[in-house]
Amino acid sequence: MLSRHAEGLFWIGRYVERASDITRMLDVAYDVQMERPPSAREAVWRDLLDVLYINDQFVDHHDTATTETINRFLVLDGDNPVSVASSIVSARTNIMNVRDVVPIELLESINRLHTLFASGELGAELETNTHAGYHMVATHCRTISGAMFDSMARTDGYRFMMLGRYLERAEMTCRTIEVTRSVAPTDDAAWRAVLRSVSGLHAFTQLHGALAEVDEVVRFLLMDRDFPYSVLHCLSECASQLSIVSTTGTWQSPRMVGRVKAEIEFSDVPSVETSALAELVARLEVGIRDASQAFHDDLYQFGGDATLHSFEAL
Repeated sequence: MLSRHAEGLFWIGRYVERASDITRMLDVAYDVQMERPPSAREAVWRDLLDVLYINDQFVDHHDTATTETINRFLVLDGDNPVSVASSIVSARTNIMNVRDVVPIELLESINRLHTLFASGELGAELETNTHAGYHMVATHCRTISGAMFDSMARTDGYRFMMLGRYLERAEMTCRTIEVTRSVAPTDDAAWRAVLRSVSGLHAFTQLHGALAEVDEVVRFLLMDRDFPYSVLHCLSECASQLSIVSTTGTWQSPRMVGRVKAEIEFSDVPSVETSALAELVARLEVGIRDASQAFHDDLYQFGGDATLHSFEAL
């Protein structure tokens, strides 16, 4: 497979995952801020902006963080490179560039979501029924995921896409842990909201019960091997895909992923109230970004810069 095709598929996976994750976080944050008194609602949105590393960019365009300004900035703003709209446009652009190696079902599902944004239908829905607007996007994202899983042969192209998807997911989980640890380390409700944002409340409660300690939530999000949004599960999936596509010993990305994975596997997760947890999560984030850059370097011997696609560059 051509290097440009491989990287295009990798970023399709990342962009679709980013759109899905942000939409889910918005949906949960909307619920949380509605339960707060009006004076405390803006802080909920600010925490979400911190997770995405774009609080400063938001302040450049908006005075206050309300449901309306957040939706304009994080969902609809095509000039904001972290918005759901920008992620879908970027995913669609990459798919058009590699359309000869992806199934028509995937292209059609991306096009339908792109049309939802371009037509103005989503913006109108968000104004009248915010939850319904989020759910429209989430449903389309699940359809795109279904097209990936159900219509793609398990070839290298599929593996590159899954690699991007799971690296993005692992990084987002790390960021969510770090921001929640810094603003509400012992708040049970805040950590339950985190579990909801990764569709993990049911799985966690089944395993640990409804009265589990906050530290158990962090351990679950970092180390549970079977939960699809845990950092360890995501990195295990990345290692599995790379073990197949890296056909020579010259690839650096398998070693980089293995190093980050080992950081979790052979660590005792520190208490949420200690600085050691912040240091662990920071090392994981750096390792994940390094693995993404290493994958780019493995594919190319010329030009280009993978950080142009990452949060770190924004």
